[in-house]
Order: sequence, then structure tokens, then C-alpha cells
Amino acid sequence: MIENISFFLSKFLSLFSPLKFWDGILICALIFLIVNLLNRKRKYRVTSVSVNLPFNLGNITYEPTEEDRIVAWKLYTQLKTRKAALFFDENHDVIAEVYDSLYELFPIARDLLMSLPLYEIERSPSIADLILRVQNDGLRPHLTKWQSDFRRWWDKALAYPKYENLRPQDIQKKFPKYDELIGELKEMNVELNKYTEDLENIAKTSAGVKRKEKEMKLKPVRPSGMSSKTDEEAKDV
Repeated sequence: MIENISFFLSKFLSLFSPLKFWDGILICALIFLIVNLLNRKRKYRVTSVSVNLPFNLGNITYEPTEEDRIVAWKLYTQLKTRKAALFFDENHDVIAEVYDSLYELFPIARDLLMSLPLYEIERSPSIADLILRVQNDGLRPHLTKWQSDFRRWWDKALAYPKYENLRPQDIQKKFPKYDELIGELKEMNVELNKYTEDLENIAKTSAGVKRKEKEMKLKPVRPSGMSSKTDEEAKDV
């Protein structure tokens, strides 16, 4: 019995030998280093996002940067709170107000594009490609086709005495091509909702470390006529 106790006691005390102690410290340090590297890699991993462009403009797959995510979120909040991206209700919504909302969207998108740094413009595809395609190839054709004609008719209809007791929602139904306009307007609403979802996905996608512009280090230029010798050399002359 005493021999067994002595054996286990000697084994227990051997765990505290200097050599095994430092081996344990080394193993713990290696484990800590590996876990830290894995967490850092996971934190700064860039995730690709696939975007099906609205208005049948195709699709793009790319890795969004931090700037992409910021611009996508800002434009998402603009669209999510505007009539332009809400489903059109013929009994309550007014076409002219929807067009006003769309018109205001263009300068907002333009300002967001102008806020992007130059190195983001050089990268393709990017959030800039998505915004430009939707603005120019998706929204603009509808506005070019309908907005001018409808507004010209709308201004006259509002001043027409026969319609003075009608609601705006009922007056707009008198537009000669109302059914065709509303059909395309509702289709545009559906596509803008897809666009809003795309922007939300980009904003929520994990991005890598924020890109930084390359620093340009310029050598100091000496004033003309000044010797290229250093101050110490000048003292020795």
C-alpha cells in the first residue's frame, strides 16, 4: 500500500519538473497563436457576393469592399423609405409623386458615386457598376418614355374644372394610356425591390480590411542653387 502511494506521489511530483513545465508553456503558447491566427483570418475574410441585376441586366459576382458596403447601405436606406421602391397601390398612390421620388434618387446616387475613392473606380465589377447599370439602363428608359408625357397631361388635368371634385388617384386614371403606364410602373417597382434586396445583401456581406490608397512618398526637393551636400559636409568645407 505504501509502495503504491509512493509511486503515484512520485508521478505527480514529476509533472512539476522544470523541463515538463516549460514544455507545457510552449504548447499553450502555440495553441494560443494558432487560435489567434484562425480568428484573424476569419475576421478579415472577403466573401464573394452574387448579384442578379434587376431589369434583366444580367448578373455579377465580386468581392465587396468596405466602401461598397457603406454605399450599398446608404442607397438601400434611401430606396427602402421611398415611394419609388414600394409597390404601387392604384387606390392610394399618385403617379406624379412616384416620379418625384425617382427623380430625387438620381442626384443621391450620383453623390454616392462621387464619394467613392479613385481606386474603387478602377476596380470592376464594383458597386459603381451596379448603380450605373440600374440608373442608366433600368430606370432612365421608363422615365424617358412616360414621365414627360404624363406630367404634361397631369398639369392640364389638375386645372380641368370637370375634375376639380375628383381625388388625384381618380384623375390619373383618366390618362389615355393609363393601363399601359401602370403596368410598366408596377414592373419597375418589382425590379426596384430586387435592387433593394441586392443592396442589402452587399451591405451585410463580410468584407475584408478596408483598402487604403497607396502612399506616395516624395523626396524633399532642395531649393534651386543650393548644394546637394549635407549640412555636416557643408560645415567641413
